[in-house]
Amino acid sequence: MFFTKASVNWSYIALFYSKLKNGAWSAPQAVKFTGQYRDCDPFVSADGQYLYFSSDRPVPGKPFKDYAYKLYRVKLKGAEVVSEPILVNLPIPDSAIANHCTFTANGNIYFSMSADGDSEIYRCVYKNGNFLPPEKLGFNAKEFIDFDPMVASDENFVVFSSNNRKGIGSTDLWISRNTDGQWSAPINLGPQVNTPGADGSAGLSRDNKTLYFSSARETIAPAEREKPAGTQKILQQLHSNKNGLRNIYQIALEGLINPPPH
Repeated sequence: MFFTKASVNWSYIALFYSKLKNGAWSAPQAVKFTGQYRDCDPFVSADGQYLYFSSDRPVPGKPFKDYAYKLYRVKLKGAEVVSEPILVNLPIPDSAIANHCTFTANGNIYFSMSADGDSEIYRCVYKNGNFLPPEKLGFNAKEFIDFDPMVASDENFVVFSSNNRKGIGSTDLWISRNTDGQWSAPINLGPQVNTPGADGSAGLSRDNKTLYFSSARETIAPAEREKPAGTQKILQQLHSNKNGLRNIYQIALEGLINPPPH
């Protein structure tokens, strides 16, 4: 699994990976090219050969600019990066930023793009080695702020974040189904996924059956302590996965909605 670790204000962002072995995830390790610039939103291609990610590293021949994210790709051999990052050109304005890029098995790309305080989800069809101009998904509307899409490899559904669709929390995860090119009205993934806080950054397993997402649902209970905790105990609590920062969770999609996506 590839994922992002970041400071609270997103000023420092880097890519990490962890391997699943015998039912347990290994200690996170930084991807070898990360740590110099802000790298985020990793996505592994359906065939496992490429890692895509967003980065504000300078485009060759241009100066560095904070948060000017572009899409890059590296070659993978298992979890090992075996090439240098290469810029992936998308048919969008140079000043635009494609957020949370994810791909279908046939190469179509889904991403969110912001303008004038709004954010909508787009698709670029991959044809004859090139991406066609972006098209908005049918459920987009000016009154909604939708972002960070995660499309199923077979393009049958997309999971995305929204912070003003009258869901459960400040940011919720929603799902829309694709039937012959028509996208259904989004459905909230419910209280098993969404909390009164912020839940998002959707990811999918290769078989599209497991949803991965970030959440800060576990926090240290506000309560009066019986006695002073001491340095070690305090630092242990502050560095635990209940310190109010987001952690990664997983849940089976089957049963969350009926019928389940396929």
